[in-house]
Amino acid sequence: MRAVRVGLTLGTALLLALGLLSPAYGAVRDVRDRRGDAMPALDISSLRVRNAEHRVTVTLRIPRLERRRLGGVTVFVGRKVAGRPEYAASKVRRGSGWVKTWQRLDDERRRCKGLRMRVKPRRVVVSVPQRCLDGNRAAVRVQVAVFTRAYLRGDVPDEVLLDPTPGPTLPVDGVPKVGGVTMTRWVAYR
Repeated sequence: MRAVRVGLTLGTALLLALGLLSPAYGAVRDVRDRRGDAMPALDISSLRVRNAEHRVTVTLRIPRLERRRLGGVTVFVGRKVAGRPEYAASKVRRGSGWVKTWQRLDDERRRCKGLRMRVKPRRVVVSVPQRCLDGNRAAVRVQVAVFTRAYLRGDVPDEVLLDPTPGPTLPVDGVPKVGGVTMTRWVAYR
């Protein structure tokens, strides 16, 4: 019996080393974003979504992130269940601090104990407990947006608000894209 267990362990380790097996197979999705489609201070280069047992984690890579210019982050999460409910997590600057909100889009704001939104060097990490997604055990998909303080205050031309054209001066960036309701592909539940 011990020989079988050792053999299975070594076989699994070999498959992991060769890249033929992933420890989080089907529970992670990486999405690349075009560089140069927004201000360098908030230009997203990639997005990673992890749909794990206890939480959904969204990591935004922003190579030239300038925390002082960041006005806020919003992450929309959709569930692959009947009715396709969607949720929104936001962290925006208000006065001298940050305000976090969580809500189901067809409902009012809710409490979400354990919701974490962290701004780190070159990345923003948003972590949502599965219990805040009504005890999710299904696939999820996301859409994210980051924006400057000026965009948050509305201190930008109306053309930018109504029809954002990608370019190095755009004060907002999003994945899969800045405007519209498109979300990433589904990320399976682990």
